[in-house]
Amino acid sequence: MSKIIFRLVLLVSIVAVLWGQFFPKTQASENVTIDERELTKIAQNRANFLADDKIPEAQINYLFAGAKAQVNDIFSPSKKVINFFSFGSFAGQIQIIYYAPQYTVCDGKKQYNIKSFKNSVGGILSQVGVELANEDIVDPPVDSQPVKESIKITRVSLTQIEKVEPIAYQTKEIKDNTLERGLKKIDSEGKLGHRKLVYQVRREDGVEVSRELIKDEIVEKPTNKIVRIGTKVIVLSSVRGYATIYNPSSCTVVSANYKKGTSIRITNLKNGASAIKNVDCTWGIASAPDGIVLDLSRSVLSELKYDGSGKGPLVLVEELKK
Repeated sequence: MSKIIFRLVLLVSIVAVLWGQFFPKTQASENVTIDERELTKIAQNRANFLADDKIPEAQINYLFAGAKAQVNDIFSPSKKVINFFSFGSFAGQIQIIYYAPQYTVCDGKKQYNIKSFKNSVGGILSQVGVELANEDIVDPPVDSQPVKESIKITRVSLTQIEKVEPIAYQTKEIKDNTLERGLKKIDSEGKLGHRKLVYQVRREDGVEVSRELIKDEIVEKPTNKIVRIGTKVIVLSSVRGYATIYNPSSCTVVSANYKKGTSIRITNLKNGASAIKNVDCTWGIASAPDGIVLDLSRSVLSELKYDGSGKGPLVLVEELKK
């Protein structure tokens, strides 16, 4: 009989222990009243929350007598556990647990989760060792509270890129009356110059978003090419006579003395105006009217500044060496 009673007592004890472990979140008795506001106030003081910490809502667990007890308080970046072994008329253990809020951090191309009690974005990132450069962009800003469960970090880099570009040289032509007309002589060859361009390049998460020219420096000036152009005229022969007005369809200069293609200089002897032309057509001396050496179109006569008087201007016609 005593053995049966002993076994019954042992069984009741085991059930009590198991009940306390698997059903802790209740009060020990309906007659026990706990002031939870006072309890959490004490727990907050023991949890050593800092001024810049966010205090989350407390979770209260009641553990019956016989349940496995946690003697020491537990502090970690992700949670704080405060243990009470009695409070008022409650017999057993009470745990006040504060769980740190969790945030998803998108850091450039990386993504990870962090837990922190800090009340500002900068504090959260600093607590877990996230380093920020001055140009990096954080959303929400580091000095604000995390109003959402995600923090976006855009990594910004500013670099300078140098480019060297050529500067084209110019060709300058100088008239030279000591050099025969139509000839060219290079006095000096041209040389390219160079300029250095410095750009400031902004990249966000490795992608270029802007490029600004911050420096434009000429490191070597170009050297111009110098070409002398001959203007010296060599006269092979000449004739004098009148130039009459001619209205051709295809010819502008008809000569009685020089064959087609001959280069001639025509000078109006009345005013000194001159023009260099090639003979378009010829009729030959035998068929030329007396004293007429040229038939000229109105456009050529305009170049000679002919005033329209008489049968045409008196001209000097010179055959030129090509």
